[in-house]
Amino acid sequence: MTTTTLSNGLRIIVLPSDSLVSYCGFAVNVGTRDELDNQFGLAHFVEHSLFKGTRKRKAWHILNRMEAVGGELNAYTTKEETFLYSICLSDDIERAMELLGDLIFNSVFPKPEIEKEREVIIDEIHSYEDNPSELIFDEFENLIFHNHAIGHSILGTEDSVNSFTSDSCRRFVDDFYLPENMVFFFYGKTPFAKIHLLAEKYLKVFKSLKTFQNQRESPQSLPPIKEKIDKNLHQSHVMLGNRAYNLYSKNRMGLYL
Repeated sequence: MTTTTLSNGLRIIVLPSDSLVSYCGFAVNVGTRDELDNQFGLAHFVEHSLFKGTRKRKAWHILNRMEAVGGELNAYTTKEETFLYSICLSDDIERAMELLGDLIFNSVFPKPEIEKEREVIIDEIHSYEDNPSELIFDEFENLIFHNHAIGHSILGTEDSVNSFTSDSCRRFVDDFYLPENMVFFFYGKTPFAKIHLLAEKYLKVFKSLKTFQNQRESPQSLPPIKEKIDKNLHQSHVMLGNRAYNLYSKNRMGLYL
């Protein structure tokens, strides 16, 4: 594995492989836990909306840019990160890197497309609410991380999603989608020197207009809690659990065993 940092603060990580298929993308250090009380679901909403238009591309052109060469373009949001990535043949890596850079740094969040996406995500929220075996996981996390942003559903609520605008998305991107707050990763057979050259060409031109500032707070201590929710169902769903060791704890391997 080889790493470097561009002059704008963007870190590059390259892992070589003999595969003809390449994987590349951005890992952005922002997720649900970074949202304010009036922003629940905004990290996920922004991730969806990145595909809706840039300064030089319409939504249709974005969706077909990688599909035209048999590639894939996708994204997902977690409680702590947002990922935007592409899978393609090694011959098309320049196409993928240019497109990903355009989406991350040049998205304009056009209002008509934002309105369409709002309905898509609200439908997604309703589908989860209609699936008790999935919904219980969200209810459980909200319980053990009570009054903390990390406990809230990644999708947000119908009310919060209805409140988001193009300006909401732009402000969120301006605050978190900064070169020093993300990593560009690559896995494939393209040499590191070429990936570095393409990164200098397509990703170095974007510079932060502000210094990244974000202080994450840990959840409060958790007293024992028991909660019962009555629903008009023919099944019962039960979950029992607690908080575990963090990713850097020396005890986590023992817990896995």
